[in-house]
Amino acid sequence: MVAHFRRSVSFSNTTPPPPPPSSFSTSKTVGKKVHFRSTSLPTRSHPILFQLKYHLNQLKSHWASQSILDQSLHFDRVSDALIRLRIILESLDDLLDLAPSRDSLRRHPEWVERVLEDFLVMVDVYGTFQMQISMLKQCIVTALLATKRKDVLKKVACLKGLKKSGGEINKLMPFLQAIRLHLNVDVTGSDQNTDLELVGVIKDVIEVIIVISETVFSGIHESFETRKVSWMMGLKKTKREKGIKELENGIWSLKNFNDEELNKKMMQNVEECIDGIECGSERVFRSLINTRVSLLNVLTQ
Repeated sequence: MVAHFRRSVSFSNTTPPPPPPSSFSTSKTVGKKVHFRSTSLPTRSHPILFQLKYHLNQLKSHWASQSILDQSLHFDRVSDALIRLRIILESLDDLLDLAPSRDSLRRHPEWVERVLEDFLVMVDVYGTFQMQISMLKQCIVTALLATKRKDVLKKVACLKGLKKSGGEINKLMPFLQAIRLHLNVDVTGSDQNTDLELVGVIKDVIEVIIVISETVFSGIHESFETRKVSWMMGLKKTKREKGIKELENGIWSLKNFNDEELNKKMMQNVEECIDGIECGSERVFRSLINTRVSLLNVLTQ
């Protein structure tokens, strides 16, 4: 069995309701983690499955409502989504630790193999994303020094570096979109509702990972892209982009030199934003690895 990363204690900003009454008995393993044991396959009344579905629905509804209320993408929304995504992955990991879940998935080894490949792609994508975020941080630090020293040439070089890293992050999108094509493939040779329910939940988790990741990646990319301008009825209008507001403001400050204090504050906001995204995505990255290990153990244990 492959060892998992150690988890740090975390708290969700949403508290799930108490699980419905269940006939399952529980037993603790050595350590702090509690595993729910049962002689039957997980059902909707199972606490872990219930919790996972709750977090999935919370993220979907929260993300949809925010999209309707506010067309802009802000850092606090990105940070919240990454936190919720990590919690969902940890809940899935707990579900996969159940013996009934493993038994159910072992009946569909080909489907599990395909999901393992998808998770490997997502792990690679987030690993590359972490590298690009580190490069962005270096550019931001350099830009802060250039702002303090009023070094125009260095600012221009930083803008090019930010745009280049944003472009590399955008290149990760096709890998995620390729995974989405696999989600329509159903398991074969099973008429058991419990098997289909578990498969459906895993598909929902993968879809949520793709949606949130696409939004974060494209938001960073669009923030560093040059704004396109169109002319309509004699009025100059800027094309609306789905960038992250704090990053867009920082790019604007690098191109304007009128207010030194304002520029410095905006660049500090950019640095905090990048730090937050790095921290949140790193935790998602580790959770992806842990979940893939649990899926691998389904086939190897």
